[in-house]
Amino acid sequence: MRIGIDIDGVVSDSYPFWLQELNCHYGKNIPCLDDYDMHISFEVTTEDMNNFFETNIERLLMMPKPIPGAKEGIETLLHEGHEIIYVTARTQEQKGLTERWFAHNKIYYKNILFSGFGSKVDFVKEWGIEAFIEDYQVNAKLISECGVPVFLLDASYNQEDTPRGIIRCHSWEEIVKGIHNLNL
Repeated sequence: MRIGIDIDGVVSDSYPFWLQELNCHYGKNIPCLDDYDMHISFEVTTEDMNNFFETNIERLLMMPKPIPGAKEGIETLLHEGHEIIYVTARTQEQKGLTERWFAHNKIYYKNILFSGFGSKVDFVKEWGIEAFIEDYQVNAKLISECGVPVFLLDASYNQEDTPRGIIRCHSWEEIVKGIHNLNL
């Protein structure tokens, strides 16, 4: 099976680190993100948030640890013969940092597709992705509407109801079991 996997919030435990850095930068003490659009939680403009990320991009992409179980889950899926394709909202300019993070954390990567602020759906269709692992509810919904089952990794910022075609998972172990169930 060809499996699409998001990076931030799914493989890289980016959001806790970003929250820590943003709290420090903005002098806040926000305990968790309840909105995927972080600028809303920090009450700043999108432009201000984007400037913070551009200025600190290497630290923000290189410092997060892997999500617990992600490396092992990916290795299990690969061992079973699945093809892994990462589809990320990161930009093409962040390719080198992204590949360095994967290599540093000894996580398999071969195909990484960079959607930037564009739609991941186009890559899902173009690459014939048959299942997808995501943390952003909007992307999960759009991908599932294409008939592709989506495993939504539970996060504080994606607590809306999950429509049909989206399976909420609380760990990589649940994700791998869910993919096994697709193969039955």
